[in-house]
Amino acid sequence: MEEGKEIFAIVGPESTGKTTLCNQLATHFNGVVVPEFSREYLTARKGIYHQNDLMIIAKSQLELENRTIADANGPVFCDTDILVILIWQQFKYRKRNQEIEKLFEQQQPRNYLLTFPDLEWKPDPLRQNPNDLVQLFELYEMALKTIGADYRIIRGQGNNRLTNAIEAVSAFTQSES
Repeated sequence: MEEGKEIFAIVGPESTGKTTLCNQLATHFNGVVVPEFSREYLTARKGIYHQNDLMIIAKSQLELENRTIADANGPVFCDTDILVILIWQQFKYRKRNQEIEKLFEQQQPRNYLLTFPDLEWKPDPLRQNPNDLVQLFELYEMALKTIGADYRIIRGQGNNRLTNAIEAVSAFTQSES
């Protein structure tokens, strides 16, 4: 991790409260948010994309993340990271992409918050899989275990979910000191 910078990535299936948690945690811990680049990219394209767009999204996400981390004075909360793109590539296209995997390896070390799909599905023009959330969650957890990442699963509704996330972040920061 960049000296003195704590980095947290919030990952998990669609409609599991990642953006909300990211913003709430940044506020609570006086940190900064790295937004999800793909949301801006896909909105501009009315949700239409192809497999080769994932590389563009991954490169742009990494650049955005690196700029934000360099400028940050507190903890950094990433509202996604390249792991999300790798999982989506695997799930949607049934393929791996070595170039995206190399970008993943270039990310600065971080702790992960993996959101469990226990929230009500909220429709969104960019969301595609209301029925595959548990399967996607399992792919995330398997990937995090495979890379040996330090992660916590975030469950719960409303304030309980936020409290669980705050406790997870606090546990990470205590174990690092």
